[in-house]
Amino acid sequence: MELVISGKFLLNERIFDGYIGIKDGKISKFSLRKLKGDSKIKAEKGQIILPGLVDVHVHLRDFEEYKKETIESGTKAAIHGGITTVFDMPNTKPPIMDEKTLKMREFLFRKKSYADYALGFLLAGNKPAKADFYKIFMGASTGGIYSKNFEEDFRKAPGIVSVHAEDYELIQEYPERPPIVEEVAIKKALKAAEKYKKPLHICHVSTKGGLQEILNKKLPWVSFEVTPHHLFLTRKDYEKNRFLKVYPPLRSEEDRRYLWSRIKEILIIASDHAPHTPEDKEAGSAGLPGLETEVHLLLDAVNKGLITLWDIVEKMSINPARIFGIKNKGWEEGRDADIIIIDMKREWTVKAENFYTKAGWTPYEGWKLKGKVIMTILRGEVVMEEDEIIGKPRGERIVREGSAEGSVGGREER
Repeated sequence: MELVISGKFLLNERIFDGYIGIKDGKISKFSLRKLKGDSKIKAEKGQIILPGLVDVHVHLRDFEEYKKETIESGTKAAIHGGITTVFDMPNTKPPIMDEKTLKMREFLFRKKSYADYALGFLLAGNKPAKADFYKIFMGASTGGIYSKNFEEDFRKAPGIVSVHAEDYELIQEYPERPPIVEEVAIKKALKAAEKYKKPLHICHVSTKGGLQEILNKKLPWVSFEVTPHHLFLTRKDYEKNRFLKVYPPLRSEEDRRYLWSRIKEILIIASDHAPHTPEDKEAGSAGLPGLETEVHLLLDAVNKGLITLWDIVEKMSINPARIFGIKNKGWEEGRDADIIIIDMKREWTVKAENFYTKAGWTPYEGWKLKGKVIMTILRGEVVMEEDEIIGKPRGERIVREGSAEGSVGGREER
């Protein structure tokens, strides 16, 4: 073994005290018996070894919006927060809606990304190019581009579609975007998914009614995510702090409590990291930074008994890899050795000045949390330790199920 990590690790809902062997950047063995390795990392008392996590909803800006975030700053924020794979949202400026822009995006990621990545492609009446996933906006959000014919764009997508479900017509009628705007859009999206029996992923479900629609339909090819800001904040927080403007908006305490009441059935938690500078927020931009707080809010929730560590592993590693068909990610032997070490007893205070995102602010400023990511390992290499980013960008594109090893990814042109 090139590297052996020893200590308490979580596997199949149980904590084991043992060893993880790593060879050629892959997990080669989970073992209760001692393994020999060229180098060793030991998780100390109170520390637990988990898989590196996958965030399926991240806006990394860059291109013309490099002042808000860059691929470099955003992926540094990701590995700082325990996220080893990010899904790049394509509503950039310019948007990723043609082969040329997609190739430009991939070129930037290859040079600048500190995390592994999946590349998205935006559909709004245009011809699809081959990407890792497709994004459709049913109503306008940041960037202003939306699909005028959701069903048609969904039908022609060659792979899984992530949908921002807010209804365009209802937004015109109700610019504050009350629950009905999301609920009607989710109904329409589910109808199309039922008709075409194609994989659909519904982004940032924020309402009781919307979640009920999805859970009642029980379509096995439909997945969905909930964000930490809809789990931890409400409209009352927004009323006190206008920087908390986001689409879909923060909801009522009743909606928030309902999301928690169905937490076991929520398939994925994703940040919808959407950085804007304080100046942009003053001017009314919608979106919240979240890459460096999402895992920590969840660790704090584990300490409070709201969820389990295994919930985090399922919703941010196992389920994303399965649902999005990522061949090289997940928490099993033979997969990439993406690993984080957490200290469940570490207490700390959230301060934006200690973050890598360019946003320059956080919705959780001053929050006292218990539980901290203290080390991040990407494909067997330590890339973050005690808040310090280590080494150069070494991110690679994910390998999709059904593709030859490396045909979709890697840092080299193929």
